[in-house]
Amino acid sequence: MDDKLRMIRFLGQYLAASRSEAQILEMAMIISQYVLGYDHAIIRVLDDDKLTSRKWIGFPREAADLNIGLGEGVCGRVAKSGRTILVEDTLQEPMVLKGVENCRSELCAPLVYNEKVVGVFNVESDKSGFFTERDIGLLETLATQVAAAMETTRLREELSRTEKLSVVGAMASSILHDIRSDIHTLYVSSDLLRNPEIKPERIEKLADTVKSAGENIYGLIEEILEFVRTGKSRISMKRVELLPVLESVVEQARSFAPDNVSVELSAGKNVALEMDRGRFKRMVLNLLRNAVEAMPAGGVVRVVCRQDNDEGVIEVADTGVGIDESQLEKIWEPLYTHGKKAGVGLGMAIVRKIVEEHGWTISVWSVVGQGTTFTIKTG
Repeated sequence: MDDKLRMIRFLGQYLAASRSEAQILEMAMIISQYVLGYDHAIIRVLDDDKLTSRKWIGFPREAADLNIGLGEGVCGRVAKSGRTILVEDTLQEPMVLKGVENCRSELCAPLVYNEKVVGVFNVESDKSGFFTERDIGLLETLATQVAAAMETTRLREELSRTEKLSVVGAMASSILHDIRSDIHTLYVSSDLLRNPEIKPERIEKLADTVKSAGENIYGLIEEILEFVRTGKSRISMKRVELLPVLESVVEQARSFAPDNVSVELSAGKNVALEMDRGRFKRMVLNLLRNAVEAMPAGGVVRVVCRQDNDEGVIEVADTGVGIDESQLEKIWEPLYTHGKKAGVGLGMAIVRKIVEEHGWTISVWSVVGQGTTFTIKTG
């Protein structure tokens, strides 16, 4: 194997790895100039029936910036026909578009991927008759490698964008699920506040619930905007006293719980945890909403918080319909609903995600006809 073929083989191996378009074109120019010995070269990509330059050597800027239509000049004809063109003397060929004044010979090969022309690889020399039949084969091989690498990179980037959009969609769905819950709380609270017989202390608690729901919605919108700007959903960890947070969430749950469901809280005053307060509230509220919906005939939801040595434990237990053992693992799956007419199946998936973000664990115990208990451990 001679040096030229060895260099072409090296280019193929280099391009087989994940490369950016800039890296692909830079190495293609270095190798091709060594293999073909040209004076000037340009790689153009087909975009809306126009050839636009991506990389060049020896071309003046105004020539590189020129957009060439299909069928125009040597490059345009190659892009249109998909066949290589060799011009041995540019002074004798009227179809040549002069990019470099002293160009005397030109060789142009199509960039073809999946039987479709995606661009051209054009090389030029200051000497007439410079390129040989062997050079045609070498340039076509180089052009094939470049086309495949560029299209692979484009497809990889397109896939990456699709995956990012999928992540944004999944995140938006989970956040919109919680916004929907908060809006429901606002509706229920507003109806209760219209009751002329409501007690003043109850009004004060409902006002706090409305404020809390509004703050939650604002925080969720900020979370979406942050994710769109940075591609990340930032978690803000602070040491927080649990009792006031749980009192707020329990009061919010009481606002949407029917009259035949009571929501009780038992928590020590000195229990504190490192947490993202907003996410923690979303997690507990989702558990409480599920518990309330699991008791169509009424019952009790108990929220218990305690400290076991250095480990915090939060339990949410209901006396509802329970979950069959065969279904327990499925409750964490997105879009899975268990016995709920209006559920969209995101609540428990959100709970598990928030627990994992904090580095905690969650387990579930349930007996059909007796109820369900979720236990979160922070150690």
